[in-house]
Amino acid sequence: MSATVLPAPASSDARAADALRVWGTPQRTAPSRVLSAGKLRCEWSEGSIRHLRWRGVELIRGISYLLRDTHWGTAPCAVEGFELDQAADQFVARFVLVMRLPEGRLRAAAVVRGHAHGHFSFQVDAVADAALSTNRCGLVVLHPASAAGAPLEIEHTDGSVETGCFPEHISPGQVAFNIRRLRHAPVPGLSVDCRLEAELPHDPLGKFEMEDQRNWSDASFKTYVASLLDPWPYGLDAHRKFSQQVSVSVSDASAANQDRAESRSEPVRVAMGEATGLRLPAMGLGVPLGLKQMTAAERAAVLALKPVWLVAEADASDLAGLHEQLAALTSLAQASKALVQLDVICPSGQTPEDVASRVAKACELVGLRPAAVRACPAPYLKSYQPSDLWPEGPGLEAHAQAFSAAFPEARVGGGMLTYFTELNRKRQSPEHLDFVAHTTTPLVHAADDVSVMQTHGSLASIAASVHAIWPGLAYRLGPVTVGMHRNPYGARTADNPLRQRMAMAPDDPRHQAAFGAAWLVGYAAAVQQAGIEVLSFLHSHGVSGPTLRDDMPDWEPGACVPAWRVHHLLVRASGCALHRLNGLPGRLAGLAWASSDGVQHLLLANLGAEALGAVVDGAWVVSDLSVPSTAQALAAVAPVKDAADASTVATRMPLRFAAYEVLSLTR
Repeated sequence: MSATVLPAPASSDARAADALRVWGTPQRTAPSRVLSAGKLRCEWSEGSIRHLRWRGVELIRGISYLLRDTHWGTAPCAVEGFELDQAADQFVARFVLVMRLPEGRLRAAAVVRGHAHGHFSFQVDAVADAALSTNRCGLVVLHPASAAGAPLEIEHTDGSVETGCFPEHISPGQVAFNIRRLRHAPVPGLSVDCRLEAELPHDPLGKFEMEDQRNWSDASFKTYVASLLDPWPYGLDAHRKFSQQVSVSVSDASAANQDRAESRSEPVRVAMGEATGLRLPAMGLGVPLGLKQMTAAERAAVLALKPVWLVAEADASDLAGLHEQLAALTSLAQASKALVQLDVICPSGQTPEDVASRVAKACELVGLRPAAVRACPAPYLKSYQPSDLWPEGPGLEAHAQAFSAAFPEARVGGGMLTYFTELNRKRQSPEHLDFVAHTTTPLVHAADDVSVMQTHGSLASIAASVHAIWPGLAYRLGPVTVGMHRNPYGARTADNPLRQRMAMAPDDPRHQAAFGAAWLVGYAAAVQQAGIEVLSFLHSHGVSGPTLRDDMPDWEPGACVPAWRVHHLLVRASGCALHRLNGLPGRLAGLAWASSDGVQHLLLANLGAEALGAVVDGAWVVSDLSVPSTAQALAAVAPVKDAADASTVATRMPLRFAAYEVLSLTR
C-alpha cells in the first residue's frame, strides 16, 4: 500500500463569488475522500465517516467522534495529519482530531480500517491536556432513517440479547439502553453487526444508548456513547488516555451479485404523470416578533408574495410589545389580504383566561380578527427529556380552552411553537382543538450541506407520527426556515457573525443563496403527501426574511433571495391539484401540479453540489429560480398559458442542473 496525504483545495476570488451565489458564504466545503476495499465503500470528511456501504447498500449513515461542552455545544474541531494507505482490498486512514474547550484541549488519534472481506473499524485514543468537563465525549453512530420498522437485535452490556425493531413512528425517548452490539439487515440477505466499545471515566461498562433523531428532523437513528440517565456533565482527567472503537462486520448471503448503482452519468427522464387526488396546502409566511422593525423592502416583498396565511408570533408577557406587534400585523394582513394565525407566547404566573382576555382585547383595539389562534406557555419553549417533569402550572389544554372561549370565531390550534421533538414529548389532548402544529429545523445536530439536505428524509415519518397521535385533527407545519429560529435545548441560539455553516444558528448564509431555494423545494416535495392543511415557509423580516444581503454578488435595490422566488411560486399554487412525477432520481426533488386554468407546472431542484442532467418530456417554458429577483419583478409575474410564445422552451432536450439549481417549468 502507498501512503498519500490529503491536499488542501485551491481557492480564488472567482470561486469565492461563485460560492456566495451557491451557498451564501465563501467558507469552503469540507474536502471529502472516498475509501474503498472491494465491495466496501465509505466517505471520509472532516474526521467523520459517511455512508458506509456494501454493494451500494447503505449500512451506516455516519460515524463521528465529538466533544460537547456543559451546554451541549459541540467543541470546535480541527483535523491534523490525514494519511491514507490504500490498496485494492483494504484501506487504513490515520488522522488526529484536535478539539478545544475553554479549559483545555483534547487530542484524539484516530485510525479507520476497511477490508474487502466486509470488516470496518473506527478506533480513537484521546488524551486531554487539562481536566475537562463534558456532557459527552466520544463516538456517535448513525443508522439511516430508512431502517424504520426493520428488525433490530440488541446485545446489552451484560451479555443479554433483545430482539425488536427500529421504531416505525418516532419514539419520544431513547430507543435502546446499555448497548454493546447492534445487528440489523438493511436488505434481505445482508446482515450488519456493529460492536461499540468505550472507556469512560464514570462508567466501567462503557455503555452506549440510542435515540430517534427523526424527532429533530435528522434522517437517522443515533447511537451515542454514555447514557443520558447517568450524571452529566462528567470529568475527563488530564493526561489520561481514553479509548473507544466501533467495529462493523458484514455478512452477505444475498443472491444479488451486482452493486447497486450509486450514480448514473446519463440524463434521467422525467415526465409529469396523472393527478394524485391530493392538493398543495395553503401556503403561509412566518411573522416572528419584532415586526415593527420590518424594512420597506421587506414589506414590499411580502406584498408581492401575497401569502394565504400569516403565521405570526405575539408575546403576551410584554404588553407594549404586544400592541406594537398586533398593530403592525393588522396593517400587513390588510395590505396583503392574508388570513392570520396568531401564535401567542403566554407568561407563567397568570391564568390562561386572563392572558386570553388580554390578547383578545388587544386584537379588538387594533382591528385584528385572527382566523386561527394557538397558545403556548412560555416555559414550554424549552425542551424536556421524556423522563423529566414539565413545568408546573396551567398546561396546553387549559390555554387552548381559554383561547377557544376568547376567540369564538377562530380555529384553535395546539402543539408547540418549537419543534416536533417537544410536540412528541408533550402530547396535548385534542379537546378544544381544530388543528395541531409545530415547525422543524435542520440545524440541531449538524450544519454541513449533506446533513441539512438529508433532513427531508425524516419529514414523512414526522407527518405519519403526528397523524397517528392526533388522527382527527388537521395538521399545520411551519414556519420553516433553514436557520434555527428558537433554541429549546440551550440558553439561546448560536451567534454566527462570520456567516458560516453553524449548528443552532438563526443566521444561516445558505438562506441567501441557491442552496436555500433548493432546500425549500426539497422540503415541499417531501411533505406533498403528508396531509398538511397549511404549510408556512420563511419569515416576513430578519435573517430568514425576503431581502438579499447587500454584500451578495447579485444585489440590487429590492432584491429578494432565491428561496423567496420559490415561495412565491408555491403561494400561487396553493390548493392546486398535485400530479405524479415519474422518473425522479434521488438527487432531484420535484413537484408537479395543474392550476385551475389548465396550466401545468413542474418545480425541480438539484439537491446536490454536483451537476445533474435530466430530460423532461414535452415542451415547457423554463425559468431559473436559483438567482435573486426583485419584489417588483415577482409582483409582475403572470401565468404562462402558451409555451410556444416563450423564448426558452425545452422539447425533450436535456436540462442541466448546476449545483443546487432550481428550475420552474410551465406549459
